[in-house]
Amino acid sequence: MNEKDILKLKASLTMPSEMTDSLIKKCDDSHRQRIGGTYSGRYRGLCAAAAALLCICAVGTTSFAYNVYQEKQLAVFMEAGLSQSEIDYIGQEIAEICEISSRQPVTLQYVSGDEAWEQFKSAYLTDENGEEMTDLTASFVENPLADSFHYRVSVRLNADTQAVRDQIGRLPGVRKITTVREAEKSAVTIP
Repeated sequence: MNEKDILKLKASLTMPSEMTDSLIKKCDDSHRQRIGGTYSGRYRGLCAAAAALLCICAVGTTSFAYNVYQEKQLAVFMEAGLSQSEIDYIGQEIAEICEISSRQPVTLQYVSGDEAWEQFKSAYLTDENGEEMTDLTASFVENPLADSFHYRVSVRLNADTQAVRDQIGRLPGVRKITTVREAEKSAVTIP
């Protein structure tokens, strides 16, 4: 209601002028509060938009961080038939590469063939409830991943991952180096 409408209303009212003035004042006060509420509503809307933008940025940053993580985590697979001392030597050589991360608690972790099989079973041979499909896993007499022993390696964020891969690839006994992303792309899925 604008001021002209209020004046028209006042002229049409047949009540004492004091009551009319009181009524107009209350209407005017109510109108001002609504205008103030509109500004408050706009402010709340602006805050909500800012919060939504912050959430979008956080999700984007998390996605970026995950992608960087995938590229900076390597799996170094070795030739089958290596002795444990040869495997340990490869691990020592990898640990001496200066681009390997030193700020994380685990920068180099050995994963045996048995551990690789257990990880594979939990990732790919479980039902919708997360239970192992024992009828399927029992059909394997021997560990099919016995020769999949490898090292997990964390590369520093500011290091050239490809250069690190090249250094590791020159070590005798190393057969394959992959990133988390490459491993996910080449993983076999069982329906």
